[in-house]
Amino acid sequence: MNNFYFIILVCFLYACNSGKSEADDISSKIIAKAGNENLNFYDFKTDFISNGNKKDSTLSAFKTIENWATEALFYQEAISKLNAEEIEIDKQVQSYKKSLVNHIYQTKLIEANLDTIISIKEIQNYYNAHRDNFILKSNIIRLDYLKIPAKFQGLEKMKQLLKSNQLNDKEKLNKLCVQNAENFYLNDSTWLYIDDIKKEIPKLKTQADITFSSGQVIEFTDAAYYFYIKIKDVKIKNGISPLNFEKQNIKKFIINNRKMLLINEYKQLLLENAKTDKSFIVY
Repeated sequence: MNNFYFIILVCFLYACNSGKSEADDISSKIIAKAGNENLNFYDFKTDFISNGNKKDSTLSAFKTIENWATEALFYQEAISKLNAEEIEIDKQVQSYKKSLVNHIYQTKLIEANLDTIISIKEIQNYYNAHRDNFILKSNIIRLDYLKIPAKFQGLEKMKQLLKSNQLNDKEKLNKLCVQNAENFYLNDSTWLYIDDIKKEIPKLKTQADITFSSGQVIEFTDAAYYFYIKIKDVKIKNGISPLNFEKQNIKKFIINNRKMLLINEYKQLLLENAKTDKSFIVY
């Protein structure tokens, strides 16, 4: 084994310090044979990874060669046992190559030509035309939510701000939450999954979703935190999902439709041009 490692090491050093023609000779040197296949030094070097330790590298070198031999012998066995029809893979390879090349080119065409700007009106129109596709699979909710350390000295001030409808007071509340809240959510237009809210507030886990109602306020304190929830709206699963909840999905649908349209129009243009210049002929 030491002799083998020495030969491999010499090949490495010689290939690194030789001219191009000499290095090419070393790279083509056969270092192993399995059945009717040979392993040259270049292919071995490509797969071999050394950690710098002589003993480990020797074992790794042998393992690399054995792995190569295992695959080579298995392939030769397969070729000898399978019939011609079973190993006729040229068409499959060509088909896969064509699909892969087309996909790469499609991606480049889309990146260069796709309009990704989507207006609110377009989102609204899509939603109205496909409402039956937007069915809720889970219960969702809009709310104000605060989780404040119970010992926070400005807690009473925050409670007063919660009751205010003044824009200035809402800004003050948001600032205090950023600085002091463990967690908070003050976004009137965004919908959340009720299950996610229950994960954040374990005390609500036992409360049935259908008992939540618009305008409801839930307020309580445990040993560590003060919790405040004001429910703005609730939607139960199997009903029509609200537009604001589906905006991102609708944008994805519109973008995907644009991609397909762009590629189909481009392919059709290629076909029409080919007909015009007679490069496409049906015999």
